[in-house]
Amino acid sequence: MTRLEGLVSAQATRTPEADAVVFGPTRLTYRELDERSSQLAHALRTGGLRPDDRVCVLVPKGPDAVVYLLGVLKAGGVCVPLDTGSPADRLVSIVNQTGPCRLLADRRRTPLATEVSDAVAPGAVVGLCLPEGDATGPLPTVTAADVASAPTTAPEPVGGASGVAYVLFTSGSAGEPKGVPLTHAAIIHFVTWANEHFGLRSDDRISCHLQLHFDGSLWDVYGPLVCGAELHLVPPEASLLPTTLAQFIRDARLTQWLSVPSVLSAMARHEVVEKDDFPQLRRVLWGGEVFPPTDVEYWMRRLPHVTFTGFYGTTETTIASSYYTLTELPDEALPVGRAIPGEWLEPVDDQLRPVAPGEVGEMVIGGAGVSPGYWRDPERTAASFIELPPGSGRRAYRTGDLGSRDADGLLRFHGRADRQVKVNGYRVELDEVMTELHSLPEIAAAAVVAAPSRTGSPLICAAYALTAGVSLTTAQVKARLGSKVPGYMLPTRWLALESLPVNANGKTDLRALQQRFAADEAVPGGGGGA
Repeated sequence: MTRLEGLVSAQATRTPEADAVVFGPTRLTYRELDERSSQLAHALRTGGLRPDDRVCVLVPKGPDAVVYLLGVLKAGGVCVPLDTGSPADRLVSIVNQTGPCRLLADRRRTPLATEVSDAVAPGAVVGLCLPEGDATGPLPTVTAADVASAPTTAPEPVGGASGVAYVLFTSGSAGEPKGVPLTHAAIIHFVTWANEHFGLRSDDRISCHLQLHFDGSLWDVYGPLVCGAELHLVPPEASLLPTTLAQFIRDARLTQWLSVPSVLSAMARHEVVEKDDFPQLRRVLWGGEVFPPTDVEYWMRRLPHVTFTGFYGTTETTIASSYYTLTELPDEALPVGRAIPGEWLEPVDDQLRPVAPGEVGEMVIGGAGVSPGYWRDPERTAASFIELPPGSGRRAYRTGDLGSRDADGLLRFHGRADRQVKVNGYRVELDEVMTELHSLPEIAAAAVVAAPSRTGSPLICAAYALTAGVSLTTAQVKARLGSKVPGYMLPTRWLALESLPVNANGKTDLRALQQRFAADEAVPGGGGGA
């Protein structure tokens, strides 16, 4: 099977002068995308990159980021896209886990890349790639001059489709992000099915709203680039602004919009979508969170010409594993639907036996999208990646989600079995947030829980007690935590206490805190502080 970069290059051969990537006034044709990524690939190989070497890409979403990710794949490397908004400590953790690796950064992120490379463990970073700059220190560096002088023809391909294309990092319960390797074959499996099922065409204009370190962006990027469509990148600064997003859809004349329910709900609450708005739009899709039926109804009533589809899946099973397309206005929670071809989902009991229709069990996913396991973490891999039935050789992933199958065969989601939530499409381990909060010397005790908001989506809530003699405001505590975790992991509700409540077992009473935050949220103007 051809690898991802081969599929994009083949499309560039078919439609070299068609627009491939659009970002504001900037447009890259398929020829330009292919040639620039090939130059980077040659420069990386000349600089010593070997097949399956990792390249951590510290570049904000934009045309250059697409070029760089594709160039890494062409060189035979593994892409590790980094969140440019993450604190340096988190980036250091990811780089340490993927090392020995190379660190690629644009001009504006070169100081951050230098800070990270100086802070990581010895040998974690073996080289820098600065496609817009010059060598800045003792590390071997691929520079702008190296890239500019490299051939524009694609290098000889290396590796096969079974090789790892990306390692994506998600929230980890032990306070460290955990890496999920995704293969070329798994990504291609989803992209091929989705492009065919939803009928992507060369005249489509497809959004990329999701951040590039988020697994849903893989279809956003490669879906259009393997069929000759236009990829329209949503500027990061507009990603959470309802009015701006609505205008973006109009100006770009998008035909497909993939987002997360929290953003779609915000657009509904701000009523930024007019009746029969976005006349070119054919599909609205979402994943990563529960989409409240009332907000779905808002969209469907205003856009009767649009098809609405929800995805369900996990990073560990590559983008999505099931889908559900609405045929009428919803009057209850949406099902997660049916498995895509080549994958299967099964609610199971504690003994990993399928539960009867209507009964709730842990959702297990198997098939073509299952990851090889967690990056360099055999213990966690053994716990979460199993054979079902045992000894069958059928690999599957235990999601930790609760689900059921109804009499019609539709799968339904019933929440989390552990302490993980999704916020704005990001998976957040509440225990990771709590670990980082506990690491602050000013904090004597802390607890982090999730409570439902008035819209039904989860809110991250933190209660804390200060160390004796310390005087800090909640805003100061929040700022200190913000230096350790990305913004999407920061609690939105805070409660300062003399001491945390405990239950009969002497443990922190998380249920009591959750109920208190939920009660505060239910009261207009409530919320326990900010």
